[in-house]
Amino acid sequence: MIPGFALALFSGVLGFAPPLMGQDYFPQTLREASVWCESFGGHAQPLMSDFKARWYARHLSAAGERPLSEADEPTLRFTWLRTFEAPVVIRLDTRADGRVTMTATELSGKGGYEPGIVARRVERQLSAEEIVALTRTLATTAVLDQTPGECRLGMDGSEWIIEATGPEGYRYVERWTPRDGPVREVGVHLIGLTGWTYDNAY
Repeated sequence: MIPGFALALFSGVLGFAPPLMGQDYFPQTLREASVWCESFGGHAQPLMSDFKARWYARHLSAAGERPLSEADEPTLRFTWLRTFEAPVVIRLDTRADGRVTMTATELSGKGGYEPGIVARRVERQLSAEEIVALTRTLATTAVLDQTPGECRLGMDGSEWIIEATGPEGYRYVERWTPRDGPVREVGVHLIGLTGWTYDNAY
C-alpha cells in the first residue's frame, strides 16, 4: 500500500452501476454549497444545482460508474464533459495488495448532450513509475485542496470534475474549460495514462 492520501488513491469494485438520480451521486453538502459571483452586483450561485447533478449523473451512470461520496476506501475519479465531444471518465482504484488499477471509459455521445453508450474502455494496472509520477502531480498541484468551484461559466466549453475519497473524506473540485491550473494539469496527466489522444482537449 502506498502511504498517504495522494499515494493510496483508490478503491473499488469494478462493474456497472444501475442508473441513479443526481442526488445519489453527490453528497448533500455539495448541493447546499455555493460560490460567489461578482457579476450583477455580486450574488451566490449553487455549486451543485439540480440540473448539474442530473447532467453529471447521466454520464456517470452511462459509464457504469458508482457514487464515490460514501465509499469507504480511497478513490480518485476524473470526469471530462466537453459540449460537443465524447464524454470520458477515468477512475483509479487501489486493491488490498496495493496494486493501482485504472478504469477509463469513453462514451459514444457528447458531454453537453446525451451520454450515449460505452464506446471504448481501458482497464490496466499502473506501473510503479506511473504511480510515482501521478503522486508527484497530485502533490505539486495540491488539486484536492483547491476551492470546489468558481464562478466561471459559458454556453459551450467543458467541465473538468475531480472527485476523491480517502482519509480526509469526500473531496470535489470542478472547473469550467480550464486553460491552465491544477485541475487541468491533473486531468491532462490522467488522460495521458489512457493512451488515448484528443485533438480538442478543451
